[in-house]
Amino acid sequence: MTSKLYLMRHAQAESFGPSGDMSRGLTDLGRDQAHHAGELLAAAGIQLAMVSAAQRARETFAAMALSDPEGRPVRAEYMKALYDASPATLLQRIGETPDEVSALLVLAHAPGIPSLAANLTWAASHHEADLMQCAFPAATLVAFDVDGPWSQLTDFDPYDYTDAAHPRVSPVRPADLPTG
Repeated sequence: MTSKLYLMRHAQAESFGPSGDMSRGLTDLGRDQAHHAGELLAAAGIQLAMVSAAQRARETFAAMALSDPEGRPVRAEYMKALYDASPATLLQRIGETPDEVSALLVLAHAPGIPSLAANLTWAASHHEADLMQCAFPAATLVAFDVDGPWSQLTDFDPYDYTDAAHPRVSPVRPADLPTG
């Protein structure tokens, strides 16, 4: 079974929020970025979205206006744990996804999302992984194919798949984004 994992950094946000960082909303450009990302993912078959509870992430997801394969709005789980989350925390949450979900969107923040994207890319291409760490602006979206259950990602370590003496095939590999 191959599933799709989409990682996205929220769209461009305002510089400050009325109640602190968690309350920062999107700029006009951010709303446009989110709408474009929604158009790009419209046919991706996303069944579940894990979204940071921060206002800018919630607004990004809302502006994407995604529908699931049955035409209903994509179910979203808003999580405080995704705000300022490390790659390990993100993997823990992804690993809790039910296996019936074949397309998952995780929408959160830097540096967690770019770091996780780089970690998942590392086994396939060190160069591409390094580039993700250098530039991952607001509204960046990446895709991965995941072979097997989501739970295997809970303890994912990219270095497990780069040992020439004991080669293993990573269950995660970069994938192309839908063409819209």
